[in-house]
Amino acid sequence: MKNYIIIPTYKEAENLKDLLPLLVKYNVIVVDDHSLDGTDRICRKYKNVRLITRKDKRGLSSAVLDGILSIKDRDAKIVVMDADFQHDPAKIPEFLEKLKKFDVVYGHREEAQMSLSRNIISKVASVLAKSMINGIKDIKDPMSGYFAFKKSSIDIEKIKPIGYKIMLDVMASMKEGGKIGEVNFKFGDRKNGKSKLTNRVMLDFILQLMELNNFRFLKFALVGLSGIVVNEFFAFVFHTFLPLYLVFIASAEISILSNFILNHKITFESRVSIRQALPRYNLIALVGLVINVSTALYLSIFVYYLLANLIGIIIAFVFNYILSEKYAWKSYEND
Repeated sequence: MKNYIIIPTYKEAENLKDLLPLLVKYNVIVVDDHSLDGTDRICRKYKNVRLITRKDKRGLSSAVLDGILSIKDRDAKIVVMDADFQHDPAKIPEFLEKLKKFDVVYGHREEAQMSLSRNIISKVASVLAKSMINGIKDIKDPMSGYFAFKKSSIDIEKIKPIGYKIMLDVMASMKEGGKIGEVNFKFGDRKNGKSKLTNRVMLDFILQLMELNNFRFLKFALVGLSGIVVNEFFAFVFHTFLPLYLVFIASAEISILSNFILNHKITFESRVSIRQALPRYNLIALVGLVINVSTALYLSIFVYYLLANLIGIIIAFVFNYILSEKYAWKSYEND
């Protein structure tokens, strides 16, 4: 059998008790973070199940990577799923069938019954992932965590197991020309145990995005902060001999030019020419300024004006980054 199921676990014995009988047709690799809940005893009941116990490691992504590295068959087809029944095991044959045409197949959650806070977190994380990682903008659900791939289609050495959404790493490490498919599934309720989504897990996810994004988002933010300093400095210089409206226009344009030069050289590493990027960036910055001001003016009706201005700055910053990544410094090599 060249079909493998990797299940990362921590204190999921009660779920494994019900899940493993449904997977007897596959090679199953359970990667457990030393749960001490009877996981080893349950796994020993099945000849098709191999248990990897990690005593000194924690984390879903690194567990999945250890499972991948344990598979020696280069032509293996691998499905990664959770043990808690939120990922429907009945969909595994469909994942494997889709791998005949695609290199990576992800699960698209339908009718996801999540709490409001969990749903908001998932939506925000999905927008961030699509904005910061090239090649997944058309993926409907980059956060499902239920996926399959051909081992031969992935450059495993590129996978850096940070965070809990290793599906993003797998997609980012797909070899050139690889194709991504989709399987729809109904997102189920956790059968037993508690969710592993903690503040530390969410922080790890942000670090994961930064790593996959080559820290462009962070660089863009730091350049933006430097632009504020430049803007304020020239406003101070010009205010003694220019009308106030010209002070604001001139200092804003100089800060935009300063931001452009730094982003061109540092953030986006000159991936397109200045001639292409400069007019695009100026247009984006202008629209971002309008978004900033209009948002602040509207929100100031309801909240303190400084808070309204801060919200406007944040919204405009996200807009500027996304458009800079996808438009101002867009190149065919980065699509």
